[in-house]
Amino acid sequence: MQVINLEDLKEFSASDFIKKELAVTDNFKLLLICFEAGQEVPPCVMERSTAFYIVEGQGKFLASDQEHTVTSGSIVLIEPDLARQIKADSRLVVLAMQYE
Repeated sequence: MQVINLEDLKEFSASDFIKKELAVTDNFKLLLICFEAGQEVPPCVMERSTAFYIVEGQGKFLASDQEHTVTSGSIVLIEPDLARQIKADSRLVVLAMQYE
């Protein structure tokens, strides 16, 4: 068993978002992504399904020509092989779970 305290792992940079791998197995990856307002992940395509849980803040998720505003407590589910992008409107903390 492993217990992870996200509060201890949050870290921000004025120059770019920070991504930390929290757990990795053959069929699962858990990431913590921390953004300052205005930072973004450029469009990318993942081979795995991904669930994003918004821990804190507000931002926008773009996928399949759709844009959704998300806030703390939101969960975004994105299928594999679909271009996606994240933009932070405020300081934003996202827990991303990639799975098969």
